[in-house]
Amino acid sequence: MIHLGTQYYRPPFPNGRYWEDDIKQMADSGLDTIQLWVVWAWVEAKPDEFRFDDYDRLVALADKHGLNVVLSTIAAIHPYWIHRVVPGSEMVDNFGHRVVSSNRGEIHFGLTPGGCFDHPGVWERMKQFLTATVTHYHTAGNLLGWDAWNELRWNVQADGLVCYCDYTLNRYRSWLEGKYGALEGLNAAWQRRYTSWDDVRPGKAPDRPYTEMMAFQDFIAWRSVQHAYDRYDVMKAIDAQHPVTVHGAQPTVLHGSDSYPHATALHRGNDWGFSDRVDGIGTSSFPLWGGIEMDRAQFINRIDYSGSARQGKRLWLSELQGGRSNIGFSVAQSVDAASQQSWVWTGISAGADAILFWCWRDEVFGRESTGFGLAGNDGLASERLAAMRKTGAVLRAHGELLRAYEPAPAQVGILFSPQADYLYWSQDGTALTPLRALQGYARALVRQAIPFRVVEENHLDALTGLKLLILPRTVVMDKPLAEALAAFVRRGGVLLCESEVGAFDSAGLYRYPEDRAFVETTGIREVGRRLLEGGTVTLALDGQTYDVPAAQWLTPLVEVGQGEAESVLLKEVALGNGRMLFCGTYLGDAYLQAPADRGGAFEAFLLALATRSGVVRPAVVTEVSPSGGDFVHIRFGAAPGVNGARAPRPLAFVLAPDPKMSVTLRFQPATFGARVTELLSGRQIAVAEVEGGQEVTVGPTEWGIAVLVGD
Repeated sequence: MIHLGTQYYRPPFPNGRYWEDDIKQMADSGLDTIQLWVVWAWVEAKPDEFRFDDYDRLVALADKHGLNVVLSTIAAIHPYWIHRVVPGSEMVDNFGHRVVSSNRGEIHFGLTPGGCFDHPGVWERMKQFLTATVTHYHTAGNLLGWDAWNELRWNVQADGLVCYCDYTLNRYRSWLEGKYGALEGLNAAWQRRYTSWDDVRPGKAPDRPYTEMMAFQDFIAWRSVQHAYDRYDVMKAIDAQHPVTVHGAQPTVLHGSDSYPHATALHRGNDWGFSDRVDGIGTSSFPLWGGIEMDRAQFINRIDYSGSARQGKRLWLSELQGGRSNIGFSVAQSVDAASQQSWVWTGISAGADAILFWCWRDEVFGRESTGFGLAGNDGLASERLAAMRKTGAVLRAHGELLRAYEPAPAQVGILFSPQADYLYWSQDGTALTPLRALQGYARALVRQAIPFRVVEENHLDALTGLKLLILPRTVVMDKPLAEALAAFVRRGGVLLCESEVGAFDSAGLYRYPEDRAFVETTGIREVGRRLLEGGTVTLALDGQTYDVPAAQWLTPLVEVGQGEAESVLLKEVALGNGRMLFCGTYLGDAYLQAPADRGGAFEAFLLALATRSGVVRPAVVTEVSPSGGDFVHIRFGAAPGVNGARAPRPLAFVLAPDPKMSVTLRFQPATFGARVTELLSGRQIAVAEVEGGQEVTVGPTEWGIAVLVGD
């Protein structure tokens, strides 16, 4: 079954007098799971004395009312005594100052960031907390699983870029030695003349030598992953039965938008690295955060970004907005039932195993107080809970089917390059530019009903099955990656490269156009940067022209040996069984930031490229006129082996922007039989045979949501 639940306890809130009634109401509202924060600073307020009495009562109450429990081990909020009991455990900022830890705004006890995780004494104390917690609860009959690291934090909400203590520096140098071998290898890669590892220090701020800053960001991301492994190993050694997950405040590919002043590009780690070992990954999703509304494409895509990284593991919406977002005295609009159900079913359509709301009651601490409650005081709680009861009933009635469902495999990929993020952050103090580039392609693809997945540059097994791979602002590339991408093309894939692909190496060293990886492979090179005027360019593909938004500059392309007079902006070359296309500008971020009426040509260009690459859309909208440039979201997949059936059962999720809308969809031939069942209403809908496929018309619906199931 897909689990639907809510976060409840962040000690000491809510007060114990509410617990029984609240938990009963959760069960009556269609929820089956409650999530509790088990906070180190609360549980071990006195060294070596662990108190679980409040959690014991909550777990028992949940069991009484038939609710599962997810326990989040909050080991990043350290007890007040940590620096007293573990002397010298403070983090050190980039100026060499020890960080004096304090409380977080929404937690009025315990220290953040506390002690350095690299300090062996801190880790030993943290390990004792994890061991005590898992030992105490792993036999609980209603335990569903663990969230081992909530919204992965390292140096956010700290007093500078941390940590530069001796323990971290030693670990950093060991990591470099493992990567480059002897000091001579580091010198060769970085173009340095170090004579001692003691002289190798990390970058301390953007706009300094890129090499040291890029390397340290890479290390910080790696260290976060390793720390997650450490937590995971401790917990799984005691509890091998229940899944252990981790989740970020947002998917890895969106880290470039982090607003914390002392952040770095991937300081919260890398979802692909986490899923190499842990049992599942998740993400927080607040579509109406602080009065800033996340549009449909943004929300859909952020779930897909996490889904792309899970590698067959569990996918959780670990925190989904429950009620109105209040940030300080900025009060946002209320969350209506239809919007919230659209978020829920978007997660289910993406293959999520669990959806957990943040939170049940309105918050009481800090800048998040008076908001976020699913049953909160914003005037719409009754409407939301009534809708949740209906969804909970559907999940119970069709649990096996929906749990077995998997989205159809994507045939289009978008490459995510952490190294590009590191470079941009090292230059500009932000990675927003490559982030927006990736987001632009993702937005266009989801609007055109083209399934995609993000491919991380160190996890290229995900190239299998792809027909088209897009490289947005992939300005950093070393030889192994270039060779792997060329091999993808030779096997029959199509590769779209934006301007200055591979213009830098992973040490941040610039390459002249003639020295870049694909020049030798394809015989295509850029002639240099030229002024972009007007913000649009005309691209020609298969005799059709497209006036598309462009960004930053033009880098016209020629074949080696040709003069600039023969240059073009879009150049295509065959390689093995596939093809490579080079575009001499930046399209993804330009489209994302262009006015809505200028984006259609880019979407048409991308659709034409996907179609001629052999990409097949499993479903498309044929008759609909949404307002405001919105779109109908379609997700297709199948549930294999349900109820003993030999053939997989096809499923299609349809999410319209307006519940009053009727939508006609066209599917591939023989997708369904003569009729389909719409799960939320239980009604049957006729399937029409038309030229080239099948058509189904759905709507209007209560929330603008339909789930179509074939026999």
